[in-house]
Amino acid sequence: MINPLFLLPIRQNKSFPLLLFIALLSSILARPAKAESDPTDPYTAVAGLMDLRSTFSDGVHSIEEIVRMAETRGFKVVFISDHNRIALSYGIPLFRNILRYKKENPSIMTHGPDEYLREIEEVCKKYPHMIIIPGCVTSSYYYWTGSWWNKDLTAHEYHRRILAVDLMEPRDYSHLPDLGNGWSLEYTNELLPGLILFVVPLIIGLVLLRQKGSYRWIGLILFIVSLLAVMDHHPFKSSLYNAYDGDQGIAPFQEVIDYVNQRGGLCFWNYPEQKSGIREYGPIHLNTPPYPEVLYQSKDYTGFSAIYGENPTVIDPGKEWDRVLNEYCHGKRTRPPWGICTSEFHEDGRWGLKLGVYPNTLLVKDFSKEGVMEAIRSGRMYCSRGDGQTWPKLEYFNVYGEEENKAFMGDTLITSRFPLIAFSVSDDREKFRDKDTTIHLIRGGTLIYTFQGKTPMEIKYKDEKAPANEKTYYRLIDEKKHLTSNPIFVIYKPL
Repeated sequence: MINPLFLLPIRQNKSFPLLLFIALLSSILARPAKAESDPTDPYTAVAGLMDLRSTFSDGVHSIEEIVRMAETRGFKVVFISDHNRIALSYGIPLFRNILRYKKENPSIMTHGPDEYLREIEEVCKKYPHMIIIPGCVTSSYYYWTGSWWNKDLTAHEYHRRILAVDLMEPRDYSHLPDLGNGWSLEYTNELLPGLILFVVPLIIGLVLLRQKGSYRWIGLILFIVSLLAVMDHHPFKSSLYNAYDGDQGIAPFQEVIDYVNQRGGLCFWNYPEQKSGIREYGPIHLNTPPYPEVLYQSKDYTGFSAIYGENPTVIDPGKEWDRVLNEYCHGKRTRPPWGICTSEFHEDGRWGLKLGVYPNTLLVKDFSKEGVMEAIRSGRMYCSRGDGQTWPKLEYFNVYGEEENKAFMGDTLITSRFPLIAFSVSDDREKFRDKDTTIHLIRGGTLIYTFQGKTPMEIKYKDEKAPANEKTYYRLIDEKKHLTSNPIFVIYKPL
């Protein structure tokens, strides 16, 4: 920009037009190139919110109220994720599915998945400039120990929750592998052989019913018991597992992940280090310890909660996230898991937290549902913890190789030069403005450099110790765990 005061002494000079032209030309040439002023090009940064509950389950606000609040606070993408079911049931042997006590709270399934998807569709029409994506959170499996009579009846792993995103059909919810769901043909072939144990005595009972005297009464009893057993063990369940066979490990949860993947959805492990899973629920004990180990026990999930209400350690250098990222780099996994923010949002202001405290910033090719889902699948996003309307921002994060060889989060860069890591961090939150910021650079699970300074912070770092001829990755995390990037993969192949 030219200062008008600079022109005052020369306005009477005959060479004034030439000098003005030179000054204007110099000003234009001095401007930074577009690539520097728009470092996310060819992508657009879009803020979104995940893991939001509405009145369809245990939330306070309607879906439209949530969308309206998100819009006023600068968010463009909203993922509605009500509980698919909130239910526990305990049955009496030998007919646990018939003679049982069940406690169930409002959820997608009690309202009906058709109604849930219909309301989301209607809100989408009212807010065409917002992207609203349906999904659910599921507590799909638990198992019992103890007994009611001894007052130590305990439901284990009920709070191991999976966030399923982009389930678009009602049957996707009603057939989800959940102990509370039923009447599905998904596993009929696997479950049908187990009925033989009960069908045979059922037939014997029918034969004895044709006899006279005591044989007829024996046949009647055998027929009734066998019929109840057939009904209790029917082959039309939505899951291969039940709550009475003890700990089944990761298998019931992998069943959910596989199911969602088959239907084109995305799966995320939700808050794996939550500390509220051990408590009493009336006369029942709930026992779900933190479960970070699921990140490496399971496979083919899209990602996990990297930033949320707890103080996560799985994103620390060398912990569970790095373990599975390295497994991917070494060819032991077909896909890397991405980090997201989840909020378990129920009510604006609850626990002092507003809608928008845990944003996900997505780098999208185009502003559409397809563009948003492609960004999430590709890992082009970062997580923040903010105050509801502002949050720490990763203005850009790239790794450069040769000229014009530039990688974004989720990409894989192959380069014959030492990788050049470039990033910029800003933070408009009032309490953190003009305060020192500490950013850790992690390569392959190892902290390789710590940068300190005030925001906005711009860094360029050449990694001259990058391992040669092997796949690794770089990711960023701030010391307060209010900001974390997703990884950029790099293969350094020196000439």
